[in-house]
Amino acid sequence: MKQFSLAPIRTYFVSWCILLALLLLTLGSAFISLGWFNTAINLTISVTQAAIVLLFSMHLRSAHPTLRIAATIGFFGIAILIALSLSDVLTR
Repeated sequence: MKQFSLAPIRTYFVSWCILLALLLLTLGSAFISLGWFNTAINLTISVTQAAIVLLFSMHLRSAHPTLRIAATIGFFGIAILIALSLSDVLTR
C-alpha cells in the first residue's frame, strides 16, 4: 500500500498566494468595463483557480491514475455544462 505524504508547507503557501492573486485579479476585472471580454477573462481565471485547487489542494499530482481520470472527467463535465450555459446566454 502506498504511503500518503503531504507536500511541503511552501507548496501550500505558494498555491494560496497564487489563488489570492487570481482573486484580486477577478475583483479588479469587475471594475474594468471590457464588454464581453470580461466574461472570457473571468472564466479563464476561474479555470486556472480550479486547476490549482485540483493539482495542489486535492493532491492530484501524486494521486493514483484512476483518481486522476475521474477528476479529469468531472472537470471536463463541468466545463461542458458551463459552455452550454454560456452558449444559451450569448444567443439570446
